[in-house]
Amino acid sequence: MKIEICKMQIKDLQKVLDIEKELFSEPWSAKMFVEKIINHESYVLQKSDEQEIIGYICGWKINDEFEITNLGIRKQFQRQGFGKILVEHLIKKVKNENCKIFFLEVRENNFAAQKLYEKLGFKVIGIREEYYNNPKENAVVMRLRLTENDSIYD
Repeated sequence: MKIEICKMQIKDLQKVLDIEKELFSEPWSAKMFVEKIINHESYVLQKSDEQEIIGYICGWKINDEFEITNLGIRKQFQRQGFGKILVEHLIKKVKNENCKIFFLEVRENNFAAQKLYEKLGFKVIGIREEYYNNPKENAVVMRLRLTENDSIYD
């Protein structure tokens, strides 16, 4: 399967919202995605031949820091490396814009996502109590610090 990563566009919104609703108990609204499309970083991963969206990633940059705010992979494509591809793409892109520190929050019981982020070099730096609703759950705060020697993201 050939895949490509493209900047998320308004035309992608309904497909992204469908994935969001499939994955999350508190899905983002269309307005939240539109704000990311217009003002921040947001990308879709899709099959090149079919234009089928497999997943997406969103975030925003402040100075030399970047926060990954949303990552979703359609259930049928999970555990196939697509989340890793999206995170690495985003890190490579914003590293070129002098981003050195990346943050994200993940549900405390989402061990698969935590393991993915750890493989990419993220470290747990804290807990945000009762950060998520439906169900109520803590968030694990993770950080990745890039140095000049992090060739994996060059």
